[in-house]
Amino acid sequence: MVDAVTIDQISAEPTKAFFVEMLTRDIALEQAVLDLVDNSVDGAKALKSDGDRPFEGREVSIEFSRDKFLIIDNCGGFDKEAAKNYAFRFGRPPNSPRTPHSIGQFGVGMKRALFKFGDHFVVRSATPHDSWAVDVPVSDWERQDGWHFPWAAFESNENISCDKPGTEILVTNLRREVATRFSTKIFENMIIGLIKSKHRQFLAGGLSIKVNGIHIDATSLYLLVTDDGKFSPGIDEIIFAQEGEEVVKVRIYVGVGHSSPREAGWYVICNGRVILEADRRNTTGWGLIEERSSSLIIPSYHNQFARFRGIVSFDSNDSARVPWNTTKTDVDQDSPIWMTTLGRMVEMMRPVITFLNDLDTDIDEHTRENSPLLDYVNKAKTAKPEELPNRATFAAPSRGSVIKGPRTIKIQYSKPIDEVDFLMGELSVGSAKAVGERSFELIYQRMGGK
Repeated sequence: MVDAVTIDQISAEPTKAFFVEMLTRDIALEQAVLDLVDNSVDGAKALKSDGDRPFEGREVSIEFSRDKFLIIDNCGGFDKEAAKNYAFRFGRPPNSPRTPHSIGQFGVGMKRALFKFGDHFVVRSATPHDSWAVDVPVSDWERQDGWHFPWAAFESNENISCDKPGTEILVTNLRREVATRFSTKIFENMIIGLIKSKHRQFLAGGLSIKVNGIHIDATSLYLLVTDDGKFSPGIDEIIFAQEGEEVVKVRIYVGVGHSSPREAGWYVICNGRVILEADRRNTTGWGLIEERSSSLIIPSYHNQFARFRGIVSFDSNDSARVPWNTTKTDVDQDSPIWMTTLGRMVEMMRPVITFLNDLDTDIDEHTRENSPLLDYVNKAKTAKPEELPNRATFAAPSRGSVIKGPRTIKIQYSKPIDEVDFLMGELSVGSAKAVGERSFELIYQRMGGK
């Protein structure tokens, strides 16, 4: 007999179409592609070996066009039990097994990408001992009762089998706007650039990723150091340990790199995945004002600081503990771990900013060609952060402590243009600067200087 109260209950279940629309609305297409790459990287991390290139032999191939999206990896796959109980759930169940140091932590990435791309998807995966497939026409699924996806027959092929464990995802019947973007070279170049920057650590570790047949080369972040120990980055480590929670290890590097406005700023990395790149917002401390005194602690970014490099890396067995948002495009500014770390980032940032101000003053006084401090910086060598010690205080020479030939000073004055033009002709020189230098030399010699 049916309970009268049960019959009279109000239904609050979402429709599938509404759920799919809301799930995909607020994620950019390129971020949805990266979500699927993240899942492959997690598979590679679970199989990594020891050594400098722990992901050697692991491959991810991505193809997209007006007609389809396809991603294939040989990163171990996942079994039917995981697919049945966890992989296709909307959100991560509390009892789901976790990949240590994973980057696909919120349980929505794959489903969100599949629905974002198109109306029909096939997912196939194999481990050394198990294999499975699902085949989902989304429009048909939306009209059916229940939230289950149907199993499909798994057939081994040259890409995926129990002898070649991995995962293959194919999406067809693409949404019109998705098909348009997938067909452009601009979008292809964007994906290549994002993977190169967001997954630089894994690429450097031997992971091979191809986009439409183009192999993505690894890039690294570098900081300048000198052998005399007078010029080196600041390095610190913070450990967040809370009873009943996984430990979060934080490493912070601040220093100087080659002058490049495009690369200057803070790099925030969570479990190996770059979340922010060359960030110059007040989120990472730029333009920070001390509230009580209203004094500027850190200036807003301008190209005087084009050599600034800051790197902060968070790592934890439990990826829910690191401070990123659900789309992995920004930090969670409300995270206590982030707020504490940001305070230390600002402290370590201050002496680097002071040094770059001194460097700018030295260049202004001596000119770029004759600045002793700039010459010293330009002769420094590059080092990867992972090659540096665990802790160190930022070190840099002060103005006046570095000498390049005889000490010089910059002389500036203004004169009428017609008089300067007259002297340019009389002295046979081609610039106002040369007029000043030559006239100084003549007077210096006439007055008995040597």
